[in-house]
Amino acid sequence: MNPVAYGQANGIFTSPLSQELLFMSDKSDNICGHPSLHMVTISGEGAGEFLNDILTAQIETLPEGVARAACLLSPQGRILFDMLVLRLGPDHFGLVSEAQQTGPLTKKLTLYRLRRKLSITEDTTSCFGRIWRGADRPDASWQQFDDERHPALGHLLKRRTSAILPDDKDWQKQRIELGIPQGSTDLTPNRALMLEAGLDKLNAVDFKKGCYVGQEVTARTHYRGLVKRRLFPVASQSHHLTSGDEIYYKTQLGNEKLVGLCHSVIGTLTGSVALASIRLDAVAGLLDGTGSLHSAGEQLYFSVPDWMHPLPGFDKDTADS
Repeated sequence: MNPVAYGQANGIFTSPLSQELLFMSDKSDNICGHPSLHMVTISGEGAGEFLNDILTAQIETLPEGVARAACLLSPQGRILFDMLVLRLGPDHFGLVSEAQQTGPLTKKLTLYRLRRKLSITEDTTSCFGRIWRGADRPDASWQQFDDERHPALGHLLKRRTSAILPDDKDWQKQRIELGIPQGSTDLTPNRALMLEAGLDKLNAVDFKKGCYVGQEVTARTHYRGLVKRRLFPVASQSHHLTSGDEIYYKTQLGNEKLVGLCHSVIGTLTGSVALASIRLDAVAGLLDGTGSLHSAGEQLYFSVPDWMHPLPGFDKDTADS
């Protein structure tokens, strides 16, 4: 059966960007500021090797002009900090993260530095923005970095001095519709796992490079298929969801069980879209039409963006049938 028709019949949308009726983004100039982002800079001989040894992504081969997702994990494989890594020059890198995270991140990196002659500094003066959907950067004072996670996320902008740009609500809505996690609301520190967030499919982890902090647990989860839940976009057409709302799976017989929680939420004209952690055993029922998702008594619409395929425990043909 056609996946769009199947989705319309069962409250499932396998391609949220093509379903503008449900996941409708407000039209804007497609440029915005990211005032909630700050940066930690690392420079000095061997800076790339240092970051490659502790972060999940491949850093040494990162080209200039690219923003690559990465995480710093605990030894138990839990996410402590998520970030976008920028190469600012030879042996010079920037780690872009939430403003409230950059102070603790700087301290953690300093502990790992040991005797290396590296400069690790919290940069609170650089300004960040975003262009997407074909928009051009405002002027040449902005450095532009391709967001490697997904083409629809556009380009991260950076410059050394402050600027006034539109808010990023529209872009955040698109990020949520795409199912792409970012920040501590989606990736709860000391709890979230890389693979449960789908970060392995966003080039945020390299399974072929050598060891990094938390590598053993992450690799074991990957190769043994131990993922039990995933983050997915969900939407309500009339109910305003909030972060932390519980999500229930209801069978055709009316039985309910708790299967997930809302994380990032953005309001729409009549409802809201959210990134939600959903148990994969419930996803099986959503895909075969034997159940549906609900929060506060209202049905939620569920999406599996194309980049997520194949889901753990599913093959693409099954998910799209």
